[in-house]
Amino acid sequence: MIDSGPRFPPLACSALFPSLLLAACAGTHVAPASPPVGRTPIAGWEGKLTTYDLASPVPGIDGRPVTVLVPPGYADPGNAAHRYPVLYMHDGNNCLDHDPYAHGGWQVHTISYDLVQKGLMGPAILVLVDNNTVNRAKEYVPGLGTAPGPSADGYLDFLEKTVVPFVESNFRTLPGASSRGLGGSSYGGLISLYGAWTRPQVFGFAMAMSTAFKYDFHALVQRTPVAPPLRIYLDSGTVDYSGGDDGMASTLALRDLLVSKGFTLGKDLQHSIGQGHNHSENFWRLRLPVALPFLLPPGS
Repeated sequence: MIDSGPRFPPLACSALFPSLLLAACAGTHVAPASPPVGRTPIAGWEGKLTTYDLASPVPGIDGRPVTVLVPPGYADPGNAAHRYPVLYMHDGNNCLDHDPYAHGGWQVHTISYDLVQKGLMGPAILVLVDNNTVNRAKEYVPGLGTAPGPSADGYLDFLEKTVVPFVESNFRTLPGASSRGLGGSSYGGLISLYGAWTRPQVFGFAMAMSTAFKYDFHALVQRTPVAPPLRIYLDSGTVDYSGGDDGMASTLALRDLLVSKGFTLGKDLQHSIGQGHNHSENFWRLRLPVALPFLLPPGS
């Protein structure tokens, strides 16, 4: 299925805090004693799940809510010196317990906590970046929008120059690209692959579920002489709403292309097919227990 446009109702991005933008520009790994004050989007997750409104200095890219999920044990005094890898996820409005299609959202908060507590996944910080509904396609599909208007590279500039520095200034993160990843589904899978491939100095791994290949990412990979040092998770279902295969054939072709470029299945590349899964949040949720332990294994 090719993702055809906006999937979320308009955002109410009110009260964009200038102080947060100043913090984002600091770019330091020395975290304060406690992060700035935000709001908790789900009752009972106070201190674990916090939403901030980040302004954007990038032309054509609007500011938006960004939600930070810290892992189990983050606030324990015994972990005060511990630092964590970070997965930046797109369509953050859809990553928790609801979505516009009544599929129940991705439930990344409950699923990641369960995986960590069972020892199946290493503790990590998950950063859920809301989409801009009106410009979602232009921000997620390379070449669909052009600067100074909304564009994929502009959106990635916002992540690299505002969101990442904000998170690393206010939370205990591991430094370096190998400890930062991008993740999403559909167009969100596409921008995750494109972002990691074109900015490997910033992002070292990518999670791409049911990727909608409206941009020819295969051609980008093919013309790259030496593949960047990434870890990549790919998957698809087998059906979608248009009668297609949820991108299964294209995803298989990308898997084989990456192998030809030197990637090794089970080492820096993982591929999964959800038999009978369609292009929806409830099935992406079901595949998180495959994707997260591969990209964020225990001990990472």
